[in-house]
Amino acid sequence: MLTVAILGSGDLAATAARRIAERELARRVVMVDPNDGRARGKALDLMQSAPVEAYDVCIEGCAQLAEAGRFDVLLVADPPSLDEAAAGNRPAELMASLAPAAGGALVLVAGLQSAALVEAGVSAGLRRERVLGSAPVALASALRRYLARELEVEPGTVAATVLGSPGQLIVPQGAATVGGIPVERISPTAARRALAAVNARTPGPVALAAGAVTVLRAALSARPSVLPLTVCLQGEYGHRGVAVAVPARVANGGVQAVLEAALEPVDRVAFDNAAARRPAWR
Repeated sequence: MLTVAILGSGDLAATAARRIAERELARRVVMVDPNDGRARGKALDLMQSAPVEAYDVCIEGCAQLAEAGRFDVLLVADPPSLDEAAAGNRPAELMASLAPAAGGALVLVAGLQSAALVEAGVSAGLRRERVLGSAPVALASALRRYLARELEVEPGTVAATVLGSPGQLIVPQGAATVGGIPVERISPTAARRALAAVNARTPGPVALAAGAVTVLRAALSARPSVLPLTVCLQGEYGHRGVAVAVPARVANGGVQAVLEAALEPVDRVAFDNAAARRPAWR
């Protein structure tokens, strides 16, 4: 019986729990929050909606991860320990506390703190193939929507990926296409304007939850998918020990390979700058 433990019980955690249940990606979902009344209350609400939504998944809430029992996936959504991330080295402290309990579970970071948390998770002893961030999926989706608006086409005809970090994303030359045609050939400015719009805004909890569930579904599949993920690099792109958004092949419970896109000199500089970026609280 596949169990997903979700850290937090805020909007991101509750939305992720609902989407996992609706798609029946797990048989059991546990939201973990020191405010166990909130966690249990949201779990009860989701369980009561199960007959309406026609899903059959056990959803629970508890106060401590130790109370969640055995789990296969740990989804780091909106844990209260990161509410005041500006004070102290919270990512390192959080991941150091989670690593022993996580064991061989897939650790999926859904929020925008993914780079720091993924790096901290690897430093705490988690395998880099088993700890990854899903926010780039939501950011790439936003990019496709902005590109579709710029080019006046259906979003489904746009394909694009992103590299870098939130606020410092890049789209390599030729990595955004419409009907298989590079966007640059259709409009030399559309990609730049769309990327500026994505870098200027942060995705909300619904978009981040959708991205996390997309990655979870891909990771649980035996058939590989290629998605933009926050992964701790081990020599790829000339960096080591740094977590950034890169295209990666994922299947069978984790990352199988990081795919290295060809970068023009200007994109290389932008990528290196994004890799060197560190939040003020690190």
